[in-house]
Amino acid sequence: MATKAPAKKSRITKKQVTAHRTRAVKDHSPVWEGCETWDADTFHRFFKRAMDYYRLESDIKSYKPAVAKWMETVGCTKADITAFKKVKDSRVGTTMGAVACCLNRGMTPLRADFNQGRDTAAWLRAEIVRVIAAGKDDIDEVEDNAIEAAKPAVYTPSIQERVKEAALRMTEEIEDAIEGFHADPENFDPKAFKMLNLLKGKEVKAAHARIIKTLYSRDLAELEVLASGNADEQLREGYSHRTKKQIKNLIAFYQEIMSACDMLAQEAKVNRAPRAKKAVPAEKIVAKLKYMKTNEPLKLVSINPTDIIGVGELWVYNTKNRKLGRYVAAEFQTLGVKGTTITGFDEFKSVCKTLRKPEEKLKEFKAAGKVQLRKFLDDINATDTKMNGRINEEIILLKVA
Repeated sequence: MATKAPAKKSRITKKQVTAHRTRAVKDHSPVWEGCETWDADTFHRFFKRAMDYYRLESDIKSYKPAVAKWMETVGCTKADITAFKKVKDSRVGTTMGAVACCLNRGMTPLRADFNQGRDTAAWLRAEIVRVIAAGKDDIDEVEDNAIEAAKPAVYTPSIQERVKEAALRMTEEIEDAIEGFHADPENFDPKAFKMLNLLKGKEVKAAHARIIKTLYSRDLAELEVLASGNADEQLREGYSHRTKKQIKNLIAFYQEIMSACDMLAQEAKVNRAPRAKKAVPAEKIVAKLKYMKTNEPLKLVSINPTDIIGVGELWVYNTKNRKLGRYVAAEFQTLGVKGTTITGFDEFKSVCKTLRKPEEKLKEFKAAGKVQLRKFLDDINATDTKMNGRINEEIILLKVA
């Protein structure tokens, strides 16, 4: 059997990007064309998807215009429409706005086999009356909205919108599987779908996984309530045509989606590179270090304290007690500074000795090279004293190595 050659990845042009963003401006909301001929199951499923679409894709400012448009369509008075437009956008809830959008797109408002035969249009009228009464004292926002409407509409999708759009495209196979369940629930096998491999094949990232999980978590919660036996009458009626085995299989399928999304999010946390620690400038590290800069009698001048950072050895001289000392870095470490203290030194190798004739010995110290400095302290006939790391105004910073 001939194998199909893998498709070559083509470079996305600026023209394609512009065309994609232009398409996003078009109305992609669900269309209810031909819904009069649908059976109860198809109608109910489409209504649920439409409500999910408006909940995820619309914002609060789009709901009030949708309701106002429906009011004009059904012949509400101009006074009522004006009064409704004056209320705040926040008074129009998601359900009210989504139902109005569905009615505007052709949804049948009254069916005997939907919502227990209640009239959706009558419900929306009652909600409009309630909103107008509640918002009668709201500030008139018509002028502000008119100014906003006069501005040129340039659609620029946000990063969140682009991620959400990509996540919805990644659920095509999941939606097909759910369609397969509704078409043939008896032969639906949730174990046949390798959800983690499916999502990985779609290159689902952690951000996409969170959106996909949110998209289906409400359906899973509804089914779990139904399976627990604590569902209300309306929920039981909605699934009365399904057997317990069918409900159990659908729950298992949704749980696979949740588990796969959780695993992808967890993998992203594990594989995330740790944030690089910002290097502190050496000047800031040694800013609080107190030391003697110069000593005229002994003709000594301290080195720049920033030179201490990262070295393996530091020589110091205490002008008060005549002690010459050497700090040696501990194994696998380098010397550093914290406040007024030297850090990272070996407590056993870092010692100091008292000089009987400081002028002569310090003159020898200045002239000594690296080889001579290795045994310089050993040649001094005095008792070793351990260094404590403290630096003060009596100490000259002689040399680093």
